[in-house]
Amino acid sequence: MTKTLRNRKYLLAIITVAAVTSILVGSAILISILGTAVASEKAYTGNSRVPGNIATNDCGNEFISSKVLCSNTGSQVQGDENAAALASIQNAGKSTLPDIILDGFLKIKDAIIRPFGQTDPPVGNTNGGLDAFLKTHGLIPENGQGGAFGYGILTTNTRTGDGSLIVTTTHKGVLDSAEQQNINDPVWHNHMIKLVSDASHCGTDKSGKPNPAVGQITWEQPGHVQIAGTTAHLTGIPNKFSSPSSFAPSGPNQTYEPGNVAENVVSFKLSPVPSDGGSAPDGTLKAVCVTDITPAKNLIVK
Repeated sequence: MTKTLRNRKYLLAIITVAAVTSILVGSAILISILGTAVASEKAYTGNSRVPGNIATNDCGNEFISSKVLCSNTGSQVQGDENAAALASIQNAGKSTLPDIILDGFLKIKDAIIRPFGQTDPPVGNTNGGLDAFLKTHGLIPENGQGGAFGYGILTTNTRTGDGSLIVTTTHKGVLDSAEQQNINDPVWHNHMIKLVSDASHCGTDKSGKPNPAVGQITWEQPGHVQIAGTTAHLTGIPNKFSSPSSFAPSGPNQTYEPGNVAENVVSFKLSPVPSDGGSAPDGTLKAVCVTDITPAKNLIVK
């Protein structure tokens, strides 16, 4: 009888431990589910910074809270003999690590193009255009520290039309836009441009093809550009635009017709080649070279 009683007590202890374990595991699963639901709700209601641990951890990747690696350890729970304030290191595969990439602002992760008005309208129709949203792998400099570079939208008219493309750029040392306050102002600004091959001044790329140079460029800005963290927003870009040239701001208008059917989006570097007399775009530049042209990883047209 005593042995049987002890066995019963032993079984009761096992059942009790199992029940407590089940409750704890179930609670953890429930907390995990609720945390996921809250994260999703915050992401889709505009609050995309998802805290894994309030006041200590700040998780999320700005827009939709994917690739989130948050820990609730290191929680700073107060009290005697505190066993809750643990520390941990979370590892993840390379594809899910944060976007820490050298010169990440020169690598476009996602490019979303939204045409408006008529699709690739006929010559003379100025009621259409496009908006563009570009997401890069790194913070986009706004103070000129990233050097002279930009992003370009190539359209069907770039290849088969008048050769126009849409660009937004930042640089010091060249005054080529009405948006700049002076020659050393790196403010972001848009252009429409046309390119020409210029191996003599610009050299060749890795494949041996001549690097292009700017052949025509607008002095006035088409549409608008806004830089925010790792994103560039180009809005209200018309499918046809007329402006004096940056090489002759007081001269006659030149017309550009890129249309609004995007074929590719790229990042690039700019390399001005000055003449002996100076480096302003009023005839004293030998060339403005476009190098290191890199296509966006993903192009989405909506």
